[in-house]
Amino acid sequence: MYKFFYILKQSFVLLNRMKKGVIIAVIFMSIGFVTIGSSYIFGRSFFESSLSLKNKVDITVFFKRGISYNDVLKSVDEIKAINGVSSVNVITSEEAKEMFIKMFPQYKGLLSSLDQNPFPYTAKVQIKDLELGSNVKSLIESFPTVDMVVFSQEVAKKVNNLAKVAWMLFVFVFIVVIAEFIFISQSIISFLVDLRKDELKILHLIGADPLFVNLPFIIVVLFIVLASWGLSIFILQKVDIWSVSIIRGIIPFSTYSPSVNVTVLGGYLLLFGIFISLLGGIIPLRKVRTQ
Repeated sequence: MYKFFYILKQSFVLLNRMKKGVIIAVIFMSIGFVTIGSSYIFGRSFFESSLSLKNKVDITVFFKRGISYNDVLKSVDEIKAINGVSSVNVITSEEAKEMFIKMFPQYKGLLSSLDQNPFPYTAKVQIKDLELGSNVKSLIESFPTVDMVVFSQEVAKKVNNLAKVAWMLFVFVFIVVIAEFIFISQSIISFLVDLRKDELKILHLIGADPLFVNLPFIIVVLFIVLASWGLSIFILQKVDIWSVSIIRGIIPFSTYSPSVNVTVLGGYLLLFGIFISLLGGIIPLRKVRTQ
């Protein structure tokens, strides 16, 4: 029991001796937690949103007017056989007309007055990989029953690269934050070891257990991590709310509603912060043996 109270007392003394250093460490660790947490929230939201948007990027095929429905179905079967095509959805002339009227109801009277339906048979072609879009488009254009093929290659590339950029940014931030946490924990413990030089010599002379000697330093680091983590979780809850409107503003046609379980994320961040901070303290704690 005496050892327990002694360790707590020494931990409090160390915190009291370097109040400003602890405050600075808490601020910078909080920034690290918020940075990596925000990067994960936005990275995941970008990834999920881009996936939902990918499903909306397809190839639109307009068939020639005057061909029969059977000819359209034969062409559809040939399109399905193309490498890279996942599905083909046929839209009849009447369906195309109804869809147009729903989008532009002001033209309903004009279309009703026409002798013939001006809309041709069309097909929506879903592809497995957006990179194959140009090749699939070229093959479909060679069909004798096809009048025109529309595929936005530029949009497809942007959607395909969106998630990659977001996760590359997250990995970069993750590495930077690891380096930051290691540097902070090393600096804090090294400074505290220098403050306790005389006390450490006495503890070594009386044969104190290494764990007994090191625990006050570890407790100080854990206190800084916990304080930083608590502050960052409060901020990350706000970031998660803000990310919804931000992602929808960047990707307005996405059907994904970005939301991250901040409680689960916070648990992983806490474990990450404790592990990396203790890892960073290994080198300065080894100095304690030589004091």
